[in-house]
Amino acid sequence: MKRFLIALVGLVSLAACSMAPITIDVIPLLDGSETGSGQIIVSSGGFDVYLPDSDGQVVSGYRALEVQPAAVSLDYELDLRQDGSLSGSAEVAFYMAAPGDYLWVSDNQLGDPQTVDFGQAAQTVMGTLSLSAEQIDALMAGEFVVGARISGTADDVPEDGSVNIEYEFKKLMLEVTFF
Repeated sequence: MKRFLIALVGLVSLAACSMAPITIDVIPLLDGSETGSGQIIVSSGGFDVYLPDSDGQVVSGYRALEVQPAAVSLDYELDLRQDGSLSGSAEVAFYMAAPGDYLWVSDNQLGDPQTVDFGQAAQTVMGTLSLSAEQIDALMAGEFVVGARISGTADDVPEDGSVNIEYEFKKLMLEVTFF
């Protein structure tokens, strides 16, 4: 009986070691490698900017997980820059969904949005957001869509109506844990 218990503890320890947390770097997997660009705001008032665009970005090319993880989080860092002619406030929210699902709905939002102040010419938004069970299922299927949305109010837009917001995703890492 004692040998059986020792063997069982050894097997459980071996299984636990093989289920160590893994990290998936999303940036190299982006379809089309769209990690940065610029968007134009054309008037004062409310605006929505979709990064990289209104379709989001397909992520594929990683090895799908074979075992259901206990939790997955997105660790992100997003640089925002503008030419200084825009002021106002906005919120940045991240979204993730299965391909074919409409990305920009509240069920696909990751965590709470972060507030940004466009009175600053440059700023970095960073944090960690947990995935829902449906988002984990999309990850396990081997392909998902991800994007960010900036929603807010633009003040002091120049008369020609053009303000360029440049962005660059510096980090998009999925942290996968099994226990």
